[in-house]
Amino acid sequence: MLLQKAYERGELGYQAALNYKLDAVFKRSKLPKAYQSDMPVKSATSVILEARQNRGLLFKSNEFIIFRPDEGGDEDYYGSDIVVWTYDSPGGKFKIHYTEDDAHGDAVFGFDGEQETVPQYVTDLGGYLDSSWTEAVTNMGYIAPPSDGTAGGDGRLDVYLVDMNALGYTSFDSGPSDIYIVVENDFEGFPENLDPEDQRKGALKVTASHEFAHASQFQYTTNILANGWWMEATATWLEDLIYPEVKDCLNYTGYKYDDSNDNGKWDSGESWYKLDGVTLAGTTSRPERWFDRPQYSLNSTEASYEYGTAVFVKYIAAKYGDAAIRSVWTRIGSGSTALNAVSDELLSNGNSLAAEFASLQSANYRLDYPDGMNYPHIRHEATYTSYPQNLSGTLKHLSSHYYAFKPGEDLSALVFTFNNMHTGSFFVKLILSRASGGYDEQDIALDGPAVSYQLKSFGASSTYSKAAMTIMNTASGEDGKVYSVSISAEEPEDDDDGKCFIATAAYGSYLADEVRVFRRFRDEYLLTNPAGSAFVRYYYEYSPPAADYIKSHATLKTAVRCMLTPVVYSIMYPEYALIISSGLVFILILSARKN
Repeated sequence: MLLQKAYERGELGYQAALNYKLDAVFKRSKLPKAYQSDMPVKSATSVILEARQNRGLLFKSNEFIIFRPDEGGDEDYYGSDIVVWTYDSPGGKFKIHYTEDDAHGDAVFGFDGEQETVPQYVTDLGGYLDSSWTEAVTNMGYIAPPSDGTAGGDGRLDVYLVDMNALGYTSFDSGPSDIYIVVENDFEGFPENLDPEDQRKGALKVTASHEFAHASQFQYTTNILANGWWMEATATWLEDLIYPEVKDCLNYTGYKYDDSNDNGKWDSGESWYKLDGVTLAGTTSRPERWFDRPQYSLNSTEASYEYGTAVFVKYIAAKYGDAAIRSVWTRIGSGSTALNAVSDELLSNGNSLAAEFASLQSANYRLDYPDGMNYPHIRHEATYTSYPQNLSGTLKHLSSHYYAFKPGEDLSALVFTFNNMHTGSFFVKLILSRASGGYDEQDIALDGPAVSYQLKSFGASSTYSKAAMTIMNTASGEDGKVYSVSISAEEPEDDDDGKCFIATAAYGSYLADEVRVFRRFRDEYLLTNPAGSAFVRYYYEYSPPAADYIKSHATLKTAVRCMLTPVVYSIMYPEYALIISSGLVFILILSARKN
């Protein structure tokens, strides 16, 4: 959020930032333009709760948020002299409060001014709320919000429809025993979703389930500071579980794009798409979202990152079951913070948060999810095709950087050297794209101050056509961790398969230009016919001892280079092969006469 960044930069004091956040929800047009965002707030629950916990810092004009919308007579809610009607949901759990008086812009969508005809917007919301209760409480076992007595008219959970710049929020009077929910009254101008029935209905569905999730979560904790990221991530996960057809969460995971230059990130000029992944949205001004920000900590709430973290919740639920998510909430209810509760739950299932975070980074690269086709590529710091390279950077806790490496001409091996990364919190994973399709993975054991790993069979026509490296800080609380990695192209060690032994010995490197000429001649000419293939087999069988002898005698290496050079040029310039051969014969005759 722009306001949070301004506060962190010191441009705003805490009190001003807090009150501006409320303005962003209820009075966006009054905000200074520098802090206005085109993206509505998905859930204002954390903002409202933060304001309630710091009510002494509220400007007089913002004190209305302490009350329910039908209390206090403030125009940022219903205002005075506004008639408010109610509708009880069919399941009997919710009482929906709404107005058809548009004096302050709060009239519900589809209003006709007649109390006898309840707008479909209201009746639809009642059904969606009932379904959310049934799924979350009855079927999944989450704690039900208790009756609030006579607040709002009776013991039902009260839901108020008002005009605001947020899909909704959940709050309470004095504590979590008197919860109420506030929902946007028409969703006019809000982000798109993929509900096949109607986008407005889709927004109602996800808001009903998302805010009801918060109503239940408050029965476990109201500590938004320690648990806010998990509150929003799991509420977004639950809305997608109950109403999978809507996919509003894709507004926060990110927009797919064509990575035309294959550099692992979106560049201006590349096409990007709407939520359906097919309809062109443009070639400029693509918004950044969760998959564009792997450098953010897993429990970050910066720039609405927490909603996209539903990807992590989905990942854990798919691996350990939906009950694991409820178990985390049970741990939170016993006094644990969300991050510790997640860690403890994973440990109880025989794994660790660090290990699962590392696996998550691999899944994010491969998009190895049931709905992975809906997500964009994970953003890379850089992609390289020439070597050597020296990389360095810093990582926050539970965050990562991605790099990709592609082969240059005839490249056959990469050597990665990890410098002073053995502190215990760094983890490195190589994700290797097989030329034949699919992936292999290699975890790097960072067990010393200088750890090297050689990636063999790397090249356009070799086993691996691309290598991605994700560097992770798997610590739960250590920020600013510095990494340093060097990458070079080198001759593979202990890998004689396919080498031009004698040429390599003579020229000193498997990557020498002359050796590349011989390899190309072998691949394109000798191996394409029976006689040439037989020669190559014979050469591989009998030439290694001679090559070892040549390596150890400098004078002999020079002599062999002189002998091979005309052959190299004959291969490179076959149209001049006769001239080159004749010249060689002439030189040999002259040398014989001198002797």
